[in-house]
Amino acid sequence: MARILIITRNLLAEQDLQAILQRSNDEVYCSSDLMADARLSPEIIQYFSLVIFSDTVSTLDISKCYSFFKENGLAILRKGNKNDLKKSEFSYLIEEIDDWIDRDASEIEIIEKIAKFTSGQKKARAASDETSGSKKEKNADLFFFSLSSNEKKLLYHLYQYQKEGRVLSREKLCRLIWESDVTKSNLCQLSNLTHRIKKKLTVNHFPDGELITSWNKGYFLGDLLFSEVEKFMD
Repeated sequence: MARILIITRNLLAEQDLQAILQRSNDEVYCSSDLMADARLSPEIIQYFSLVIFSDTVSTLDISKCYSFFKENGLAILRKGNKNDLKKSEFSYLIEEIDDWIDRDASEIEIIEKIAKFTSGQKKARAASDETSGSKKEKNADLFFFSLSSNEKKLLYHLYQYQKEGRVLSREKLCRLIWESDVTKSNLCQLSNLTHRIKKKLTVNHFPDGELITSWNKGYFLGDLLFSEVEKFMD
């Protein structure tokens, strides 16, 4: 059973989606308030395994709050079409949203999308239970599962440069991740990415200092995170 949070501006607009998910035995909660109150209620957000942003919610509003849901390990789905974002100022969100629910998606398509994410989370948590027992040991499987596409790119490029003994500057890292010229927006997003990764490392019981910020140089992987990224890439 998945625990699903639907963020909407109109609770009545999501009755059909809520009914579909409940028929597949998922626990579903619709809210118009938790988008604004998410930072004030982390214990509530962490109860859910994924969040669906309704098409009644503007992309501008999503851009202001999506990172908090990511930091707390939730997969993000969006009702709508990602092509609508490609030529907008919010095109970077395409890499941050894990999947899309098309307006014309069938009931079975929606159920299969939800099952894909929840099954991945169950496997990661099962692996954690087998290895950690009663101790709060690091959970690399759940950590990597929780990463967005851009967060994975960041770790991948740091690993590639570091294993060759090279330093990767913030500007070069921006070019590699977004495949475009460096902008102030990219540099700000890069800082947000590293902040989220550090929080996910903490949540999954990695020791402090595994993603290192070096002033005027860039970022470096700690020895443990370097070895885990290496294993993840194999």
